Amino acid sequence: MATITTTTTTTGPSLGISIDRGYIHTLFGKFNLLTLVINVICFICVAAQPWISYIPPQGWFYFVCVTGFWSALIELFLGLCRIQDRMVRVVPWKLGLLIFYGLWSFFYLTAASAVTHFAANYENKSGWYAGTVFGFIATIIYGIAAYYRFLDWKGANPTVTNPA
Repeated sequence: MATITTTTTTTGPSLGISIDRGYIHTLFGKFNLLTLVINVICFICVAAQPWISYIPPQGWFYFVCVTGFWSALIELFLGLCRIQDRMVRVVPWKLGLLIFYGLWSFFYLTAASAVTHFAANYENKSGWYAGTVFGFIATIIYGIAAYYRFLDWKGANPTVTNPA
């Protein structure tokens, strides 16, 4: 004679939020990590310089770096949890991120240009020049990310994953 055992489990309500580790391997996940790193590098380069209160570009550069870092960190969290995919009807994420990356490309261009201009007139300026070089690199990175966000917004779907 066969015996049948039945096990009953109860589960509570789930929030439906899970971590998608594959997001890091997408094109947008890589851009997200790259912008996090470049924001930190830019901030460290300019923060290594002594604070001069009468140079507004230094404060503007700080603002662009720090706000870009926190925005990229929030975007990374939203991407890892796939919250953007779940709220696509409520919030136009594709257009919003396109505008964000375009604005930050422009902000880094103005911040790096302004710090370069003012650094030419002061001593001990190696950190400012390093910050401006990385600021221009950040301009290019954000510009390329904005381009791919534009393609995604138009429906070209550049979010390919690595075959590895």
